[in-house]
Amino acid sequence: MELVALTAHAYHLRAGANAGLLVQGGRGLLVDTGLDRDAARRILKHTAGLGVELAAVIVTHAHADHFGGAGEIHRRTGAVVWAPPLEAAIVENPLLEPLYLFAGAQPTAELRGKFILAQPCPVGGLLDPGPMAIAGFELEIIPMPGHAHNQMIVGWPAEGVCFAADAFFPPEVLDKHGIPFYVDVDQALASLEALARLPYRLFAQGHGDAYTAEALPEAVAVNAQRIRRVRELTLAALERPCTDAEALAYVADALGLAIVQPAIYYLARTTVHACLNSLRQAGQAELALEGNRLLWRSLA
Repeated sequence: MELVALTAHAYHLRAGANAGLLVQGGRGLLVDTGLDRDAARRILKHTAGLGVELAAVIVTHAHADHFGGAGEIHRRTGAVVWAPPLEAAIVENPLLEPLYLFAGAQPTAELRGKFILAQPCPVGGLLDPGPMAIAGFELEIIPMPGHAHNQMIVGWPAEGVCFAADAFFPPEVLDKHGIPFYVDVDQALASLEALARLPYRLFAQGHGDAYTAEALPEAVAVNAQRIRRVRELTLAALERPCTDAEALAYVADALGLAIVQPAIYYLARTTVHACLNSLRQAGQAELALEGNRLLWRSLA
């Protein structure tokens, strides 16, 4: 984990999943916590090196790579953990994440690894959109749903920094995954538009290097283009009535992807489900039961 100074008082803790650190008066506020206890220990090593007492933790959304270290940090520091209301339920009950990926049934073993099933953590405060003071830090809490149902990102106006979590991804991350994870593609597109209008100088996201305000619009455009491309391919798959699994295979093949891990399959399937729902709401697709098969077909 690399400690990167964004401003005199704001840091990016760069790893596979990033965290943000705000510092004032010898106290620190952490934004997200990385994947697991090892990530938590590396974070605490950096805060100790800075002579910072950790006062609070904000979890932007309840995906394991963003809150898996929260329980360890809370246990070792007593820092109060804050989260958006819906995400807080998952932070405290992490089994909910693999449960929704597995259609509510007891999750298969492949969905119980640490990348999906995190360790639980008590949540001591709920985030509200708008200006909010947490542990003496004057923040802006900004809803950014789409990647997660109740994702909220964190602006620190005093330093001109926005910790953007997974509101957007660097192009190299999009290319790596092919089908990024979304629960609502229409909300994700609206969030991208809102993100581009925010008045911050730096945007430190959950994966990759921070972006300047000048570089952000291009990254936002690339993200929107990828979402629309996956949705267009999903619609193309429905030229012949097909199941959701067949639609996913069509999209993956068209993007040149080879899905080899069940967990990745379930994550990609969620995005295709989000596209199918978007198409249905737009009057471009419908579903029907035929021969005990739930089929999707195009109305375009």
